[in-house]
Amino acid sequence: MYKSTRCLALGGSAVIASVLVVAATSFAANPGTYKNVATGFCLDSNANGEVYTLKCNGGNYQNWKVSSNRSARILTNVSTGFCLDSNANGKVYTLKCNGGNYQKW
Repeated sequence: MYKSTRCLALGGSAVIASVLVVAATSFAANPGTYKNVATGFCLDSNANGEVYTLKCNGGNYQNWKVSSNRSARILTNVSTGFCLDSNANGKVYTLKCNGGNYQKW
């Protein structure tokens, strides 16, 4: 297993993530944890769809499955099955996966 560095812009929300590190073998369907380099905290979520960072704990709310195509990646929370989503105001949360552009990173 190797670590690769990826950027994920989450502007305008309580989550400020500049550079995240994913511990996964590829961008295939392998779940991985996204860890903020500056804080050491992991990207996390809950059943209410909130997205934030917390101390890494190995729980499934901190595991994200990544699927990708040529132009974008979709991050799906392992615990909820919801996709990382945003809106025109820049808020970040999770919602039922719908294939919309706000769920493409």
